Amino acid sequence: MKQIQKEKNSFNDFYVRKVGIGKPIVFLPAAGFSGLEGLNIADRLSAFCQTHLLDLPGYGKSKGLDEKCTAKRLADWLKEYLDQQHIHSADIIAHSLGGAVALSFAVHYPERVKQFILLDAGHKSFPRVPFQEFGPFALLFPLLNIGYHLKGISFMERLTGLFSESNAEQENEGERVERFCDIVGIENSTYVQEALRQSPELTAAGMNLLFGYYNLNLPNLVTELTVPTYLIYGTFTNINPKQFRLTKRSIARLQEKKNLPVKYMPVNSGHYVHWSGEDVLDKLAFIMEQDSEKEREQIKAYP
Repeated sequence: MKQIQKEKNSFNDFYVRKVGIGKPIVFLPAAGFSGLEGLNIADRLSAFCQTHLLDLPGYGKSKGLDEKCTAKRLADWLKEYLDQQHIHSADIIAHSLGGAVALSFAVHYPERVKQFILLDAGHKSFPRVPFQEFGPFALLFPLLNIGYHLKGISFMERLTGLFSESNAEQENEGERVERFCDIVGIENSTYVQEALRQSPELTAAGMNLLFGYYNLNLPNLVTELTVPTYLIYGTFTNINPKQFRLTKRSIARLQEKKNLPVKYMPVNSGHYVHWSGEDVLDKLAFIMEQDSEKEREQIKAYP
């Protein structure tokens, strides 16, 4: 693992770790993870890119949002970060919940995005009853969503204890990592261990973000994209028959939209495509190196 440059600007309320040198890339993680979820990507690209491993608002060390997490508010949050860093435009890599935030940004501020890479995100909506994520407690989600719309952040504060209790498990760190890898079908690695070791607790602000995600129509946002996009998605082949069928239908619907600026890149894996093997990292490096070469050629062409 490369040395991580940590940065926290308490005035602007963002928490980020930076890895590498070169053009800026912003990585946004999945629910339950800090920006360190993308550390293996950052290390792979570090020779020619500086990856900003950014914690999500309220679901990590970045300050949460006080209002409801609409697509526009999520877009504004990421714009505020780029403005603070004096970055006019950047490549963005985002996974799952982070993909929803990045999608919102790419739709509302396309001029600020050079290339957009979605890691198993956007093609499927968050399930109305997210049983796989929250177990039997997920049956309450539609009802809890009504409370979210009526009461907002104050309602989330009441729920946090319930979610924490429902997810509490008495197991050591090694058992937790092994169980996670077994469930999602990936190999154990130092990157997975580090990401799980520093996974954030679920707070009221994190719940606010989670229910904002729950209410977004992600496939509709994808159809509004105008920036060059790569959708690297897990096929779930021989992993989860239900998700395999759902993924196949979802991708087929998007591919019917002929003018979308999206390149589809299937991976024989589950949800955590970036932890599925070196092939995905090689694809990301190829995409980013090509873009860096184009930028260098454009600079040389200036008189």
